Amino acid sequence: MSDLQIVLIVIGALIIAAVLILNWWQERRFNQQVESSFTQLKSDALLDEPTLDISKLDVSQFDHDQDDFASSGFSNDDDLPQQVLDAPLPEAENSAMQNEDRFVQAAQYEVSGHVLADEASIDATYAELVNKSSKITPIEAEVKKLESTPEIKPAQHHEIKAIFDEAFSQPDNDATVQHNSIEDIPHLSSKQAAFEEPVLSLPAMLHSQMDLTAVLYLAAESSFNELNNALHGLFDGYEKPVYIHALDSNKQWLLLSDTLSKPQILNQQASRLTCSLQLADRAGPISRNMLNRFQLAVETLGLDINAHVEWQSSGDALTAANALDSFCMDVDKTMGFHLVHGDNGAFTGTKLRGLAESQGLVLSADGAFKYFDEATTAQALNNTAVLQKPSFIMFNRDQHPFSPEMLRTSVVKAVSFQLDIPHVKHCAEVFNHMVQVAKQMETGLNAVLVDDNNRVLGDMQVEKIRQQLKVIHATMLVRGIVPGSESAHRLFS
Repeated sequence: MSDLQIVLIVIGALIIAAVLILNWWQERRFNQQVESSFTQLKSDALLDEPTLDISKLDVSQFDHDQDDFASSGFSNDDDLPQQVLDAPLPEAENSAMQNEDRFVQAAQYEVSGHVLADEASIDATYAELVNKSSKITPIEAEVKKLESTPEIKPAQHHEIKAIFDEAFSQPDNDATVQHNSIEDIPHLSSKQAAFEEPVLSLPAMLHSQMDLTAVLYLAAESSFNELNNALHGLFDGYEKPVYIHALDSNKQWLLLSDTLSKPQILNQQASRLTCSLQLADRAGPISRNMLNRFQLAVETLGLDINAHVEWQSSGDALTAANALDSFCMDVDKTMGFHLVHGDNGAFTGTKLRGLAESQGLVLSADGAFKYFDEATTAQALNNTAVLQKPSFIMFNRDQHPFSPEMLRTSVVKAVSFQLDIPHVKHCAEVFNHMVQVAKQMETGLNAVLVDDNNRVLGDMQVEKIRQQLKVIHATMLVRGIVPGSESAHRLFS
C-alpha cells in the first residue's frame, strides 16, 4: 500500500469523524432549544384534585333567596325550623349521603313552613285546589293530614322520604297497569305478534347491484297456473335475462318458469311475486328502450293480477347499468400462458393426453381439457342437474379442438392454459395449481412455458400475474360480487 493511499484513508476517517461530531453537536443544541421552548407544567385540570376556596364564594344569591323566603310569609329567622338554620354551607367534598340529607331538610322545611303558616289561608288555598282538580297528590294528602293534626310538630326524616318515594314510584305503577291492560286485549296482542313477524327477503339468486327488481303484493292469493297465464308473452324478447319468482304457502321463492314442468305444484297459491331484469352482462348494459319496456310490463302485470307494485331500487336504473358494465370491463379478465414445443419439435397427441389425464384433466366434448376440483366433482355426483364449472382449461393453441381420434394421429405444436377469474372461487389457489400442472407437463413434453408474446415465462413473471389476479379478486369482493358465485356466473356469461 502506497503512502498516498494511507494518507487518503486517514483523511477519509477524519472527515467521517468530523461529520459524526457535528451531527451530535447539532442534535444536542436542538434538544436544548426544544426544552427551553416549553415551560414546566404547573397544574393539570384533569389529574389534580379540585379545591374550593370558600372565601371566594358569591353569597349574594343566598341572601337574595333569604329575602324571597321572607316575602313569602316568614318574618324572621325564628320562623324557620332549627335544623335548616343549623345546616352548614355545601362543600365540594360532601358525599352523596350529605346531599340527600340537605334535600330532605329542604323538603321538611317546606312542609313545616306550610304547617306554621296561617291556618285560615291554608284552608282557603286547599279548597281552591280541590275545586280545580279532584286528584290529590301524595304530598298534598300528607299536608292535609298534618293540618288535621292537633299538635304541630316538624315532619320526620322517614316521613318525608316515604312521601317522595310514593310520589316518584307512582308513574311506574301507572305504566305497569297500562301495560297489563293492553296485554289483556286479544286483538292488540295479535297485531303485535304480526308486527314481530320477520321480514321476508328477496329470492337468493337476485342481486341488488345486478338486477332491477319489483315486488308485487297480491290483494288475493292466486295459483301458479293463473300467474303463468297472466305472464304469457309479457316478458318475451328481452336482450337481458328476466326472472319471475313466486312466494308459495311455505314462504319459499320458486322460479315460475320451473313450475311449468311440475304439474303437481301448479295449483299451489302464491301471495307475492318478484320481477327482476338483469342490468348488464358480457354483451354490455341494458338499453333505455328495453328498460322502459320492462317497467311498463311490470306495471301492467300489477293491474292485471290486482297487485301493488313496489320497486326495490332508487335512482336511475340506466346509470346503474352503465356503472355495472364499466365494472365488468375492469375485472372480466382471463389469466393464461402457453406450452410450446422445444428443441425436440412438436409432441405427439397421445403423450399429451397421457400427461394431461395424469394431472387430473378431463377431455370434454367441446375439445378442451378441463380441470374440476374435488368439491365441484362431489356436488355434480350428488346432483346431476348441477352443471360442472371447471377451475381452468387447456386447449389447442392452433384453435383445433382435441378429440380422441385427432390425439391418436396428430402432433401438437403448442397448448394454452387459461383461467377465467370471475368464474373461479379461489383464484390464487387455482392459479398456483395451474402453474404446477403446466410445469409438470413442461418437463414431460420437453416444452417451454411462454406468455402471449412468446417470451419465456419465469418465476418473476408468474408472480406478477399472481399479484394482478389478487387485485381483480379484491375489486370484485368490494363490489359485492363474489368470484365463482351464481351472481358472477350470470353477470359474466
